[in-house]
Amino acid sequence: MGKYTRKFNELNSGDRPLVGGKCASLGEMVQAGLPVPDGFAVTVDAYEDYRDASDLRQQLLRIVLGADAQNNASLQQAHDEAVDLILGRELPAAIEQEIRETYLQLSRETAQRRGTGDPDRVPVAVRSSATDEDGDAASFAGQQETYLWVVGEDDVIAKVRECWASLYTPQAIAYRSGMSAVDASEASKISVAVQLMAHADVAGVTFTVSPRTGDRSVIAINASWGLGQSVVSGEVTPDEYWLNKIGPTLTKTRIASKAQEYVPAPGGVGVEFRDVDEARRDVACLTEPEVMQLADIALRVEKHYGCPQDIEWALEHDADGTPKVMLLQSRPETNWKKRKEEKSKNTTTATSNLLGFVAAATKGSTK
Repeated sequence: MGKYTRKFNELNSGDRPLVGGKCASLGEMVQAGLPVPDGFAVTVDAYEDYRDASDLRQQLLRIVLGADAQNNASLQQAHDEAVDLILGRELPAAIEQEIRETYLQLSRETAQRRGTGDPDRVPVAVRSSATDEDGDAASFAGQQETYLWVVGEDDVIAKVRECWASLYTPQAIAYRSGMSAVDASEASKISVAVQLMAHADVAGVTFTVSPRTGDRSVIAINASWGLGQSVVSGEVTPDEYWLNKIGPTLTKTRIASKAQEYVPAPGGVGVEFRDVDEARRDVACLTEPEVMQLADIALRVEKHYGCPQDIEWALEHDADGTPKVMLLQSRPETNWKKRKEEKSKNTTTATSNLLGFVAAATKGSTK
């Protein structure tokens, strides 16, 4: 590996400034012996050197700082200009060559290990990994792009650039438009994960704390057919499995009608959102042993990080039907934390208002 790519097995959580939150977490889990699909990070240095190879950094800052955060049309225009710049500028040869070579090495080693497939066209996921993402203080999941079933070195290069461009959504531009030039530039650092696709029959998320109540004695699993994009995006209502961590023990199951799923597109590149066949819609997508396997791995992840986790996973099945869990991401669980903070804020505001009312009433009664 050179300056612009780093294999997951070379990374850990301390590498966030170099490879962003997602890639650092993937590397940390690999180091901990957890099941993670192989892959590599395109480092922050790749995007930084790309911006500095021309006047791209200055042009992007001009666009961001010149946008009107209160005007949707201005933000959309800024977004369009930024994307055109990033996708239109030539990628320095050294950066492009290293990404291509590292993908081809991953692809060829994987095809040889599996004994099947085109050695130069093994499918991968190309996933944004911003430096301000997946931390304990805040979770920015879904703010930048992810591309699934990307095949071949040309497509990998194209999707890496599109991940970079996804830093400039109208929402992100509005957030940065009020910053100084230095702060806006620092807030625009990004790495990209290139990771072997999990051949998911089922996928979803696991919380090692109740996302509803904050109860740390439970595990909550959401699962649906196909790739996990449908669960993370909220496009389907997933099955729910609730467990007590002691054991762990399955305590409650709710089976949803799962009408649609994301699967690989027929041509083998990209994905499609299709209807689930009637026979599978209303049945559990996980068996109890599979639920227990997910729970056991979730407890290992939580123990390693030392705090409640929000874990994305995929479940593959070997040719003999043996289930195999693959971890795609883990980050500190922040949904309940945000709800608790908001509740505390509302309580503080209500208390302040009540004290103000009492003070006014008392003052009035002494006149």
